[in-house]
Amino acid sequence: MTDQTQPVQGIVASQTAYSSAYVRGYRAHGTSSTSLAQLLDLPRPRPPRGMVTTGWILTLLGVPLAALFVLVSLWARHNETDPAPAWASVMAPLFMTMPVWLPGLVCLVVGYARLRGFRRGAPLREMAWQVWSTARYCARDHVVFLPHGVHAPAEFARSLIFDTAQRALAGPHTTGLRA
Repeated sequence: MTDQTQPVQGIVASQTAYSSAYVRGYRAHGTSSTSLAQLLDLPRPRPPRGMVTTGWILTLLGVPLAALFVLVSLWARHNETDPAPAWASVMAPLFMTMPVWLPGLVCLVVGYARLRGFRRGAPLREMAWQVWSTARYCARDHVVFLPHGVHAPAEFARSLIFDTAQRALAGPHTTGLRA
């Protein structure tokens, strides 16, 4: 029955409160929502840019520092009467600066891999938001309905929405939704 249903968007919006306040001179933000709004809301993932930024900072500090130490070491080797082996003049500065540039390179590789995965999931997230915007909730039966007749208990709303979005991406003819 459609007389007992409400849009999922409306339930989440009406049962979620946003607040902000100043705490010790800093602005604090917060949200609170009912358990039903939490069940029906979709997660809002953020792009994982922090690791990439950290990686660039550490790498851009560590690599020039290592190059400077290598040049100083090679210059000192050139001016000595009993020079150390050339590999020692290069490897020692690299090992000394490794705590700066190696974590930077690791953060860059891992951060870009996570960012690539985040971007790869964008079509599914967009389609899930489209499906979510059409979903309706029946308070009497505690069920989420989609326009093409599929329904599930509210506890399984996210999996219903993401499964429907996945099928819509696989082929619009299978769900009745437009991609």
